[in-house]
Amino acid sequence: MKKTRLMVAMAAVTAGAVLASTAHAQDTPIEVWQPQAGTEADPAKRVTDPAAPAAPQADDQATWQPQPADAQAQGYAAPPRDRLIEDRGGFFLGVQGGKGWVFDDVDQSALAVNAGYRWQAGAVTLVGIEAAAGRLDETRDSLYTYAKVDYVSIGATARFNFGPDSPVFAIVRAGYWTADDDYYMDVDGGYVGVGLGADLTRNFNLSLTYTNHVYFNDYYWDDGEFYYDANRADTLMLGAEVRF
Repeated sequence: MKKTRLMVAMAAVTAGAVLASTAHAQDTPIEVWQPQAGTEADPAKRVTDPAAPAAPQADDQATWQPQPADAQAQGYAAPPRDRLIEDRGGFFLGVQGGKGWVFDDVDQSALAVNAGYRWQAGAVTLVGIEAAAGRLDETRDSLYTYAKVDYVSIGATARFNFGPDSPVFAIVRAGYWTADDDYYMDVDGGYVGVGLGADLTRNFNLSLTYTNHVYFNDYYWDDGEFYYDANRADTLMLGAEVRF
């Protein structure tokens, strides 16, 4: 009887141990094998992503260039365009001083101001219009007094630089002028001038200009014939000009 009870107790203890072991196994999570850090997954199980773009091969990298779509996406900038011609046109205002000759071999001090507008007409050319006003001061010699002469003019002007990047330029001017003095002179006619100058800055230049003024101080009709007495007055002026 005692032996039977002992066997029953041992069976109960064994059953309890088995049940406890089973419960512990069910509560423990199942561990799945993972590759260790720094090791590569099983090569046999690699899967290639069909959506990933193929990288350029070593042979292609030397000649590969971004396509237009790639360039736009990457902010690729096109090469800069050629430099445009600088526009030097605009309003101008000048002052000139020098010598004038109305009477033969008689020097008179001359002073003038002019203003106008020029337009860019090419890489080296400016054309425009101008108006001027000036005077030749009174002077005298041992025999005579030569009166002061006042004049005004209006006409066309042009400039030609010696190359797109050269500051040196030539001047041509022509137009109409009229003059009078304090005694008897009251004439009109035409003028033409040439000069040479240099741009010291974008808005300032110096120039030397010779201008020949042609005028008629006596002209009339007589018996169907036209008689005239043509004369000339010359000026040689050093000028300074500002542009706006």
